[in-house]
Amino acid sequence: MIPRPESAPLRVNVTGSTKWSDVSLQVTDLTISSNCCNDLNALDLNRFEWLRSIEIGNDCFGSVKTFKIDGLNRLKTIKIGKNSFTQSKNSFGDDESKSFHILNCESLESIQIGEYSFSDFGGEFELKNLPQLQSIQIGTIGSDSYNFYWSSFVIRGIELILNI
Repeated sequence: MIPRPESAPLRVNVTGSTKWSDVSLQVTDLTISSNCCNDLNALDLNRFEWLRSIEIGNDCFGSVKTFKIDGLNRLKTIKIGKNSFTQSKNSFGDDESKSFHILNCESLESIQIGEYSFSDFGGEFELKNLPQLQSIQIGTIGSDSYNFYWSSFVIRGIELILNI
């Protein structure tokens, strides 16, 4: 495989009609349209080693049980809309078999998750070895969000600066 030049981004928009097998492994900026991919029960983004950004719309991936990103060293931003990765839309649940992991992404700077996404994830919430992480926004201040309502949070290998 020919190495991908950093200066030539490849942007891909996944819609309801896009097959994951059609997405280029050299994608740099991945956008998932709203109301998409709800028939999938697994999501593997780790094969897209050139990813710099992931943006997932609202009401996506409702059947996914494990969200895991590990070792995507070019990834800088993750943005997830409302009511994604949950079957408890605008509510919350407690499914201990559902877990969330972002690990070993040396360039990741920000994670943004909208209201009610992952609201029925009752398993582990893990952030580990994200040395460039500067911002985590989960839900919206002043609004009900219920993100990770029953999850236990585990954050390792991250230097935290709290602005309270």
